[in-house]
Amino acid sequence: MNLKSNITRYLCISTAGTLLLTTLFSWWLASDSIHAWTKARNNLVQFDDFNKILTVSNDLASERAFANELILSDAATKQSAWASLKKSREVTDAAIAKIPHKFLTHSLLNATKVQLINSRRTVDRYQTVQPRDPVAEQHAIDEMVAATNFYHQALYRKTSEFIRLEPAELGPVLRAQALGELRDATGLLGAAILVPLQNKVPLSSAQLTSLSRGFERINMQWWILDTHGSEISANSRFTELLAQTRHRFESQGMTLIEELKKQSDNGASYTMDADVFAVKYHSSLKSFNSLLNVYLSDLKQNYIASENRAMMNLMLVCCILLVLYILVIGAVYYIRTRVLTPIMKLNEITHGLISGDRKTIELLTNNSAGEVQQLWSSLGALGNKLNEQAEMSEQFKKSSEEDPLTSLLNRRAFEKLASDIAGRASESNLAWVVLIDIDHFKSINDTWGHPAGDAVLVAFAAMLKNVCRGEDVVARIGGEEFAVVFQNGDTDAALKYAFRLLEQIRSLEIPVQANQTLRLTASLGIASGYHKTLPELLSEADLELYKAKNNGRDRICYQSARATNEG
Repeated sequence: MNLKSNITRYLCISTAGTLLLTTLFSWWLASDSIHAWTKARNNLVQFDDFNKILTVSNDLASERAFANELILSDAATKQSAWASLKKSREVTDAAIAKIPHKFLTHSLLNATKVQLINSRRTVDRYQTVQPRDPVAEQHAIDEMVAATNFYHQALYRKTSEFIRLEPAELGPVLRAQALGELRDATGLLGAAILVPLQNKVPLSSAQLTSLSRGFERINMQWWILDTHGSEISANSRFTELLAQTRHRFESQGMTLIEELKKQSDNGASYTMDADVFAVKYHSSLKSFNSLLNVYLSDLKQNYIASENRAMMNLMLVCCILLVLYILVIGAVYYIRTRVLTPIMKLNEITHGLISGDRKTIELLTNNSAGEVQQLWSSLGALGNKLNEQAEMSEQFKKSSEEDPLTSLLNRRAFEKLASDIAGRASESNLAWVVLIDIDHFKSINDTWGHPAGDAVLVAFAAMLKNVCRGEDVVARIGGEEFAVVFQNGDTDAALKYAFRLLEQIRSLEIPVQANQTLRLTASLGIASGYHKTLPELLSEADLELYKAKNNGRDRICYQSARATNEG
C-alpha cells in the first residue's frame, strides 16, 4: 500500500507540474499571436482615423480652388462659382466634424475652425464684388492658403507622432501624406499665378521663386508615390490611376502654367483670362481626390487582411494549445491505466509469489503475460515521447542562443562561452577578443534599403564562419557589431589571424541590385590578456575599436600604444 501511495502522490505532483508547464508554454506561444493581432487591429483603427484627417486636407484644397474661381469670376459666372463653393464648404465641414479628438484637441480644432471662418468671410465679399483690386484679391487668396496651411501644420505634427509610435508604418504614412501634400502643392502652384494673370502684369521675382519651389515640391511628392511598397496589391487601380493623374496634370495644368510663365518672361500679353485659367487648371486636378481615396481604400484592405491573418494565426495557436492540453491529460490517463495499474498488479504478484499464495499464482497464470506485455509496450511508447520532447527542448535551446538573421551566436550565448575562454586563459595561452564593426553601415541602409542591409549582415556572418576556426567563439553582439574570441599564446600569430579577417572583409563582394555589388570595410579593436574577466577584455577592445573608427576606419587597433592599418 505504501508503494501505491507513493506512486499515486508522484503521479499527482507530476500531473500538476506538467499542466503548469503546459500552461506557461501555452501562454508564451499565444502571447506573440495576441500581440500580432492587437497590433494589426490598432493599425487598422489608426489608419481609419488617418483617412479622415487626410480627407479634410484634400477637401480644404478643393475648397481653396473653388474660392479662387469665385474671387476671379466675372458677373456672368459669379452665381455658378458661388454655388460650387458652397457645396465644397459643406463637404469640408462634414469632413472636419469627423476628425477624432485624439488627433486634434478641442482647442486646436477650434483654432482651425476660427482660421477657416475668417478666411471664408474674406472670400464671401466676392459673392457680389467684381475683381478690380489686385491687393485685395491677393489677400483673399492668401487667407485661404493660410487656413489650409494652419491645418496642415497641425496634421504634420500628429503624423510625426504617429510615425514615432509605429515606425514600421513609416512608408504607408509618408505616401498617404504625400498624396495630401501633392493636392495642396498643385493648388498653391495655380494660386501663385492668378492675381498677375487677372491684372495682366508680369510675374514678380517672388512669384517666379514660388513657382520654382512649387515644381520641386510636386516632383518630390511624385517620387515618394512612385516608390510605393507592398501595401498596394498587384491588382490595384492605384498605380494606373497615379499614372493617369500625373499625365493629366502635367499635360494640362503644368502646360497652362508654363505657357503663361513663358508669356510673362517674354513680356507678351497673356492669352487667357484668370477666371478661364482657374476653371481649366482646377479641372486638371479633379482626379487627385480619387487618387487619395483609392490609395487609402487599398491601404485599409491591406490592414484588414493583416488583421485577418493575425486572427487566423491566433485561432490556430489556440487550437494547437487545446490539442496539447488534451494530449497531456490523455497521456496522464494512459500512464495511470496502462503503466501504473500493471505495476501495482506485478507488485502484488511478487509479494504473493514470495508468500506462496495460490490465488496470486493463479492471478499470474491468467493475467501476467498480457499485463507485462502492455507494461513494456507502454514504457517503449513513453520513451519515444520523451525523446521527442528532448529534441524539441534542444531546438528551443538552439533558437534561444542563435541570432535569427545571421545564425551566429547571440549576445547571451556569446557571453557564456567567451567567459569560459577568459577563465581558462593563462600567461602562455592568452584570451583574445576581436570586436568588428562594419564601416558606414547606416549609409548602406539609407542608400540601398534595409533588405540590402540584412543581406550584408548575412554575407558578413557567412564569411566569418568560413574564416574563423571551429573552436573560436563567433557572435553578432549588436546591429552591425560582431565579436571573435579565441585563445592563442603567440601574439604575432593572433594578429596575423586578425589581419586575415580584415583582408577577407575587404575582398567581400555583396550583390545588392542587378549588376551591382557592394564592397565593405570594417574597423577592428583587439584586446588580450589573462586573469581578466570578459567585461574587462570587452571594454579594452571597445576602446581600441573607438580608436580605429576615429583614425579613419578600415583598420586594426591593438593595445593603447599600437595601431596598424594594411592596404
